Amino acid sequence: MWTRYKMSTRALVDERILSSPYHSLIPRTNMNSFYQPENVGLTGLIIRLQREDIGEVARDDEALSFALELQLQELSIVETDIADHQFANKWLWQLDCDYKLALALSNLHHEADAALLTCTGCDSRFTRHQSFKAPCDRHFFCFECLANFFEYTIGDESLYPPKCCDIQISLDNVRKLLDDKLVARYEKKKIEYDTEPTKRTYCHGLKCNTFIPESSIENDVATCSDCGKRTCTICKEKAHRGDCPKDEDTQSLLDMAEKEGWQRCYNTKCHRVVALTIGCNHITCRCGAQFCYICGARWKTCLCPHMNEAYLLAGNDRPRHAEHRLFQPPRD
Repeated sequence: MWTRYKMSTRALVDERILSSPYHSLIPRTNMNSFYQPENVGLTGLIIRLQREDIGEVARDDEALSFALELQLQELSIVETDIADHQFANKWLWQLDCDYKLALALSNLHHEADAALLTCTGCDSRFTRHQSFKAPCDRHFFCFECLANFFEYTIGDESLYPPKCCDIQISLDNVRKLLDDKLVARYEKKKIEYDTEPTKRTYCHGLKCNTFIPESSIENDVATCSDCGKRTCTICKEKAHRGDCPKDEDTQSLLDMAEKEGWQRCYNTKCHRVVALTIGCNHITCRCGAQFCYICGARWKTCLCPHMNEAYLLAGNDRPRHAEHRLFQPPRD
């Protein structure tokens, strides 16, 4: 329809111009060339020059004026077509650019997707910088699954130490990837797990039961850092004074000391058993405590004799002093 309208307008213009005595003065141009995409710039120049020529030959002749008006209308139509063509070219160029950009982004996406790693824990995909490579060099963990792994280890000793393909995951290698509080809890639990089960001491408090490390144990008494209660490391019950009746080794040693006439240091931090081979009854223990070999009391606090003739000479068949008694620490 648009083409037919242009053709009818073209015919009407030609008829009016040819009927005018001034038709020889009106510039004529083959308008078909206006619609060639490669002549867009040239067409614009021709239209501008024709407008100037039409203005110069305009007269009071009514027919000529009408014909000129029609030709100006056609020129306006042609200008509109040219503008539309330019807009279309610009739109097509932009569309082509958008397509190339989308294609490039798609390629980048595929390349990035190919570079993603699969988490062994959750099967999700992550970049290399969002994951931890296990020491086995075969598996990867996202940071969340890595933290969960160490969290589970804290609650389940069978998972300690955390491993992948039987290769231990060292805390030093993942410390910066874990929360500080999690690291502190794991390090505390690590001390417990690294202690032999038979040598572990837990707080006797029913509501506590916290593991007590060796650094908090002195003279077989463990002090809980959480509740402050003291626990006997031998019987695992509330701490008590004196020898623990469940300490079989100590009881065997004391029975032998009583039989052989040995003595025991009174110092609560020592309680070492000593045997006098030769000399007086004044004993100086390795811990610095001084006591009587006969009764075990502090030196010069008892009435026991200073000398025992039987111990003035070295020998193994010396008789035991009649007043000898093995020192027993006070008990609760």
